[in-house]
Amino acid sequence: MEELLKGSVDNHIHCCPHINKRSTDILNTVELAEKFGMYAIGLMDNFSNTSGYASLIKKILPNLKLKVFGGLIMEPPAGGVNFENVKIALNYGYESGEGAIFVSFPTHHTKFIAKQEKREKTYIENCFFVKENKIDDYETLKILDLIAKKNIVLNTGHISGSENYTLVSHAKKAGIQKILIPANNLSENEIINLKELDVMFEFSYFFISKATQIPLTHIDGEKNTINKLEIINLKNFINIIGCKKVILSSDCGVSVLPKPHLGFFKFITLIKGLGFSNDDINRMTATNSKMLFNI
Repeated sequence: MEELLKGSVDNHIHCCPHINKRSTDILNTVELAEKFGMYAIGLMDNFSNTSGYASLIKKILPNLKLKVFGGLIMEPPAGGVNFENVKIALNYGYESGEGAIFVSFPTHHTKFIAKQEKREKTYIENCFFVKENKIDDYETLKILDLIAKKNIVLNTGHISGSENYTLVSHAKKAGIQKILIPANNLSENEIINLKELDVMFEFSYFFISKATQIPLTHIDGEKNTINKLEIINLKNFINIIGCKKVILSSDCGVSVLPKPHLGFFKFITLIKGLGFSNDDINRMTATNSKMLFNI
């Protein structure tokens, strides 16, 4: 296990406090990642900005070799798509420069995901979405400008392929250079279209796992399932995109999946079994993340 995990980066771990039972906690996650020689982990939380957790880890474990970073998912419980909320997140920590190094648009409170979760019509109507070929929301435009100014990572969240195309096009115009698209629920044609925008694509263990078919709570008390990514499609998508533009993550932390380091190991093993070389694996689990997040 250590051979595959050594030097790796898992940028997508949900070990933070939650309304859904976690498989572990932040300290245990950090301890195990350090034990197996991982280079860095990224904390994600639907309820708060995780740069505070990352800063706390650095404070209490000053000799830690593992790099721990955080950021903001702009879900309603974490303050929503709000410029002032993002502004605070970018400077949130104990020391100067310890704020969020990524900002994500909503992941579950989006029309795209709410429809998959078969939510009520009134709920869906209040979810985040991007208008076709147009962003006229001043708040969103201000956030994009701020992300560009700070030169941090824009995570587009869980939105459709056409929404991604519009959001990324505006992000590029704003000057954002680091863009990550969670691609687990996109189609082949959508990925082909988005590839021309020169962005990074993320695929996660969660979306090929049994967790997609088990009703879970993510941002409120309602339990839902989500569409699964078939392994054959995953292989095809990676080949279409090319390993230089793909990032693999665990998206673990929920109680029904292994602890993050184990989930990431299982995912890496599976990807290797699909015929990808050691160099490909290293690029998708280490090099690309180090470059994107500047860690």
